[in-house]
Amino acid sequence: MNDLRDLLPHSKKDSKLDTKSELGIGVNETCEMKNCNGTIFFEARKRKDLYMWMAKTPNGPSCKFHVENIHTNSR
Repeated sequence: MNDLRDLLPHSKKDSKLDTKSELGIGVNETCEMKNCNGTIFFEARKRKDLYMWMAKTPNGPSCKFHVENIHTNSR
């Protein structure tokens, strides 16, 4: 994930979100606090599947990708 952050010039890191609450509300609130309008969010389910959400917050479109393979810059 650090390699992805290195590729984005104005990225801001934040800690984990509480997944018990509604996911969209937590992401929108975090973006509002950090003054950003684009989001990349990683969601892990059952330590098996990894999904990457990309969205324009708060009202824009969003898309969800299923991540299968990860290659780092160190290769």
